[in-house]
Amino acid sequence: MRRMDGLSAFLFHEERSGAVMHTLKISILDTSNIPGGWNYERFRDSVARRLHLLPMFRWKALKVPFGLHHPVWVDDPDFDLDYHLRRIACPAPGDRKAFCELVSEVYAWPLDMTKPLWLCWVVEGLENNEVALVTLVHHAYADGSGAARLLEKFYLTGSQTPEPEGYENWQPERTPGKLELLVRALIDLPKTWYTTFSKVRQGLANVREMKKTYAESGRELPPTAGDAFSSGRDSPFNIMVGRGRTFVFETFPLDDIKAISKGAGVTINDLFVAATAGAYRKFMLSRGFNPDAGPLVTAIPVSKRPPLEEDDMIGNMTSSDYLAMPVHLADPVERLRAASHAGNVMKDHIKASEGADISTILEIIPPFLIRLLDWMVEYKDGKFGVWGNAAISNVPGPRQPLYLGAMRLNNWISMGMVANGLGLNTTVWSYAGKFNLCILADKKLLPDGWELLAYFREAFAEYEHLQEPPAAAGDAAAL
Repeated sequence: MRRMDGLSAFLFHEERSGAVMHTLKISILDTSNIPGGWNYERFRDSVARRLHLLPMFRWKALKVPFGLHHPVWVDDPDFDLDYHLRRIACPAPGDRKAFCELVSEVYAWPLDMTKPLWLCWVVEGLENNEVALVTLVHHAYADGSGAARLLEKFYLTGSQTPEPEGYENWQPERTPGKLELLVRALIDLPKTWYTTFSKVRQGLANVREMKKTYAESGRELPPTAGDAFSSGRDSPFNIMVGRGRTFVFETFPLDDIKAISKGAGVTINDLFVAATAGAYRKFMLSRGFNPDAGPLVTAIPVSKRPPLEEDDMIGNMTSSDYLAMPVHLADPVERLRAASHAGNVMKDHIKASEGADISTILEIIPPFLIRLLDWMVEYKDGKFGVWGNAAISNVPGPRQPLYLGAMRLNNWISMGMVANGLGLNTTVWSYAGKFNLCILADKKLLPDGWELLAYFREAFAEYEHLQEPPAAAGDAAAL
C-alpha cells in the first residue's frame, strides 16, 4: 500500500465526467527491422516480460473512508494485461491527420476508476511501417518528468540489448479493508500535518519577507491565478469542458529551435512562451477576443524531482507558478523580450516562495475543499480556478533514440490534460533531436487543431531570422 502525495490526490479527486485527468504518452515505433515482420502476439509477450519495470501499472486506487486522508495505491489482484492492452487500426491513409483524429477520439473516453488507471492502444495501419502505442495514464500516477523516467526504463538503449528471458512471478499484496484504511489514515495524518505545517509556515514567512523585499526594491511579482480573471481580461480558454477532445502535434528540428533561442540570447522555454503568445494572440483575434487587454496568466509546472539515482519516479513532484504570457504585444521581438523577462520573474519567485507553493499546500487540503473549488469553477462557468487562463509545459525527454527489441522508437510524444476552467493545454516534449509541440483542447473550443498549429508555425517563423548564421570556413579555421 502506498499513499498518494497531495498533488496526486488532487488530480485523482478532480476526475469528473467529461473532465478526465489522464495524460497521453505516444510511442511511434519503426517495425521495418523486425525479423519476420510485425506480430502483435510477440509484442504483447514482450510487454508481459517487461511489466515488472512499471510496477504502478498493476496498482489501483482506493479512497480512504470519510476522505480522512489521501487515497492509496494497492495491487489489483484481478489485473488483466489484455484489458489494458488493446489493438486498433488507424483509418486510411494512416497519415498524421488520420492518426491525430483517432487519438482525439481515444483520449476522450474516461478510464475505469476501479482498475489500474491506464490503457494502451496499439495502433496499426500507419504509414512507413510504423506502429504507435497510444497510452493513457492518469496524472495521479506521475508528473511529466517522472513518467519520462519511468517509460525510459521500459525501453532499451540499443536494438541488440537482450530481452528479459522470463516472466516475473508476480504475487499481489493483500487488499486492505475499509477499517485498515481508516486506521492507517489516523496514523499517517498527524505525521503529514506535522511535517507539512512547518514547511507551509516557513514558506509563508518566506513569502512575507519576499514581498517586503520586493516592495522596498521595486521588483516585479509574477501574476496570480486571481489576476487571470481580473476586470478587462477576457480569455476564450476558460470554459467548462465537454466530452470531446482535439489532439494534434507537430515536430520541429530541435537544433533549429536551439539556434533561434541562442541567436536571440534567450532560453528555449522563453522562445516557446513567445511563440505560444503569438499563436494564442492570432487565435483570440480570430474568435473576436481582445488580446490587447493585457497578458494572459499561464500556469507553468516546475519539476521538483530528485536526481535520477534517488527518484522512484512515482507521484507528482511538481510545483507550479504563474507567468505573464505577452499576447498583448503585436511585435514578435517585443513578445520575445517580454517572455524572457516574465520567465526570470517567475524563476526568482519560485525560489523565494519555497514551502508556500501549491504542491506543499495540497498535502493538507481535504477532499471537501477540492469539491468546493469545483463548485466555484462550475458556478463561474469556468472563469475561476487554479489553472490561470491556459497551461503550457516544456518537458525534456531522452536525447538518444530508444528501442523495443528490434523496433526503433522513431518519436515519442507526451501531453497533459484539460479540465473545467482550462480548455487548452500546449505541451512540448523533446526526444532525440525532435521538438514535439502538442496541443490538446476541448473540441467545442478548437474543432480543428491544425488551425492553431498553423499559427504556431507562423509564430516560430517570425523568429527564424534570429538564428545565428553558421560560421564560414575561414572563420572556423581561425577559432
